Amino acid sequence: MKNRNTYFLPQKLQNISLAFSKVFALLVATCLINLLSLTHVQAKEEVAFSKNQTDQIFTLIERYIDNNPEVVLRALEKIQNKEKEEIASEQKRQINQNKELLFSNPTSMILGNPKGKISIVEFFDYQCGYCKKMLRVLIEATKNNPELRVILKEYPILGPISLTAAQASLASLKQNKYKDFHQSLMLMNGRISERAIFKIAKEVGLNIKKLKSDMTDPEIFSMINSTRELGQKLAIRGTPALVINNEIIPGAISLNRLQNLVSKEN
Repeated sequence: MKNRNTYFLPQKLQNISLAFSKVFALLVATCLINLLSLTHVQAKEEVAFSKNQTDQIFTLIERYIDNNPEVVLRALEKIQNKEKEEIASEQKRQINQNKELLFSNPTSMILGNPKGKISIVEFFDYQCGYCKKMLRVLIEATKNNPELRVILKEYPILGPISLTAAQASLASLKQNKYKDFHQSLMLMNGRISERAIFKIAKEVGLNIKKLKSDMTDPEIFSMINSTRELGQKLAIRGTPALVINNEIIPGAISLNRLQNLVSKEN
């Protein structure tokens, strides 16, 4: 009986264009020709493939790929796995080099215990639906663990409204309303807009005139740019992203998984 995965292979291969297969075959053939030529050179035998011989090699390789298309998938998987390993290694190096900015920056916003022994960092965007889900998980986690310290990093990468929301949120620090405003803005129903931002700001007791003035403070832009630069160094390409145990966890995760990761750090 065939392995079930073999029945899914043709469907996967429908996503691989004919052009890619030909390019892949060309690369393989070129490498093979170069290898054969190198072998002959090392043997001090000058051998040049004729056009007809080269065409035959290409034909044989294309035929092999047609008959064994899974080799293309395996090659792609190896490339992707190698890239992931290289990115993870570089991310760990950058975490070690930027621990001060990640965990000890005095301008950081914190959920849970500000003096907690266990620290995790979250990069988030107010327009990110998964960030909204992640906030609920983080709030629950801080309730369950009194030693948990969640450092929030405003990372507006989803457009101008994200930037406006981050400016307003950071400006609310000057009125000591960050936590209430942050949670209300993040957990609001519907799409975020400039009108919604100031509506929520008013609901949590912020002085709107002062808030708008504070949003233009160069310090606000400096904080946002600093976080953006940090995120770029860490190769954070989406939100939410958590930094736990010298590792970057992309995307929203469950409370159970978060607790398991935190317990390893403790």
